[in-house]
Amino acid sequence: MKNILGIILLSLLWCNIGITGERKPGTDQKCFDIFEREKIFEKKFLPKNKESLWGGVLVTYVGCNEYYDNWSWDYSTLQDIDAAHETAYYNCKKNEMRKYKLTGCHLFSIGDVIVWGKNAAFVKKVEKKLFVGMDDKTKSRVIAENKSRKAQEELLKGFPGSYVYHSIPFIGRDIFTKSSPTTFKKLSFNKEKKISNIIKRTSHNAGWKNKKIFRSFSFTAEYEDNITVNFLVEYEKDKKDFKKAEEKVLFYSKMYGQMPHFLKEHNKIIYIHNDVENNQGYGTWWVMYNKRAFHINPSKSYNNCISLTKYSTCAITMVHELAHVIQQNTKVISPSKWVKAKTLDNKRYCSKYSKKNGKEDFAESMVCWVGVRLKSDKIKKNNLKKIKLHIPNRLQLFDKMNFNIYPL
Repeated sequence: MKNILGIILLSLLWCNIGITGERKPGTDQKCFDIFEREKIFEKKFLPKNKESLWGGVLVTYVGCNEYYDNWSWDYSTLQDIDAAHETAYYNCKKNEMRKYKLTGCHLFSIGDVIVWGKNAAFVKKVEKKLFVGMDDKTKSRVIAENKSRKAQEELLKGFPGSYVYHSIPFIGRDIFTKSSPTTFKKLSFNKEKKISNIIKRTSHNAGWKNKKIFRSFSFTAEYEDNITVNFLVEYEKDKKDFKKAEEKVLFYSKMYGQMPHFLKEHNKIIYIHNDVENNQGYGTWWVMYNKRAFHINPSKSYNNCISLTKYSTCAITMVHELAHVIQQNTKVISPSKWVKAKTLDNKRYCSKYSKKNGKEDFAESMVCWVGVRLKSDKIKKNNLKKIKLHIPNRLQLFDKMNFNIYPL
């Protein structure tokens, strides 16, 4: 009975798997000699095999140019062996071939085994051995994920450019609450401060040309891990209300403390505006390019963010804005790796707003990663599956960053 079950399991795993164009091992001895001489397998590939996330399998593809004076490689560590081959080959062909003028990209290694110069049967044997070496629980999970992924990809083939959420991801879900853990410690008042030429925005459709003098109370909020951020709370001329300003700062400073460490550590200032804002539920939030700061123009009804039903939406929006800060003003995420991950996801997005431009796609993808990886118990199971299907390469890129996510 066990033998029959084993055959069934293997047949499920290997159905529709053939040695296609991207599964062919290289045969060029001169090219192989370059990688051997440079000890790329020992220095680069084996360490990545040990570091692979979620029990993934390292698959590498390499190539050389016609003069053998230039060479390159790319890889994948996905659990699904099909997807690992497709991703590694695609990355090499679409990026490395163009950049280094390679004559082609060919399979070099799988896991800790070099398959260069071997035949199709040897490749299958290596891959089956990896599968057989898994424990029963992992086998079952991989088979289920493979079947689910392939079935859902078939459904999505005719819908490139599709997205999961029509509006803000996780809206109506208590991803964050007022009682969520926060690293906020202390708030101190500094002084009154007047700043010229601050952008004035009362809606998401407003332009960037309207400027104003920003009269404000300045506060400093302190957090665990020696993180501080300055809050500037606007007041109208001759209408100072320190108590109200302090109340707003305390509300947003505690919310800021709920953000994961890697998002908090790069931001320096938060501006809280006092304009008459169009009622958009949670207000108008924005980030200026080249500024480690973001702006909040609270909704006309300030109680919208304070209420239990809107609090999580506001916190999710804060994640979104902080993602803008790290993308536009730091080198935390490699732009080339981000573009590669986005390309591999084949014009699919987490939300409709992601399609607006690359910056919004990055911010919305970060929001969805936080939800999927750190708050999955708060997301509808069907939406959880859809997100993983729509943006798997974006999610994996964020996974590999090993972010400090405290206090989530």
